[in-house]
Amino acid sequence: MTSSIRDIAYQLRQGQLMAIADETGWSVAADPVNDATVTQLLTLVSVMPNGLQPTVLIQNPDQLALYVAKMPDIAYDLVEFAENPLTVIYEQGKNVSMVLWQSAATSEVDRNATQAAGDLAIRRTLNPEVQRLIGSFGRGLLTVPFESLSLPTAAEAIITNRFGALPGMPKRPRIMRLGTKGEVSFIRK
Repeated sequence: MTSSIRDIAYQLRQGQLMAIADETGWSVAADPVNDATVTQLLTLVSVMPNGLQPTVLIQNPDQLALYVAKMPDIAYDLVEFAENPLTVIYEQGKNVSMVLWQSAATSEVDRNATQAAGDLAIRRTLNPEVQRLIGSFGRGLLTVPFESLSLPTAAEAIITNRFGALPGMPKRPRIMRLGTKGEVSFIRK
């Protein structure tokens, strides 16, 4: 039996990890404010492809204000008009578990030199079903993206459910950094 959006949103609120499929392939998602769940999610960072970092998946540009303390007005337009997947790394993230930044600051091996304490990667999903899930959940989802058609064994072991349909071929999102004064730099085009 397939779980409904309502069931998946409930399971996320209860601290469970979910595999989410959208236009970029599989990700594992968690409630971004639940410290225990975020800690468990971050165990997957070691099997995440290089150059990626945990990312908040949002439904629409209006949700940016929930997760970024200070941003230029261009941020909303970048997210709203992106026709292809776009991950934007913002300075001064907020409203996510502090475990996220503590793990970045204390990690022995810096997997991604582009991430600093307080930085937060955010991507608006383009998949209507995943957008409805995020709307039902009431806030963004903290994800560990894999950008593939299969989940690593470590991810399979800790998820409780799957949601969404995989595309024929996942699209790799562009990754850019957006400074508080509008400075733009591309990490992956």
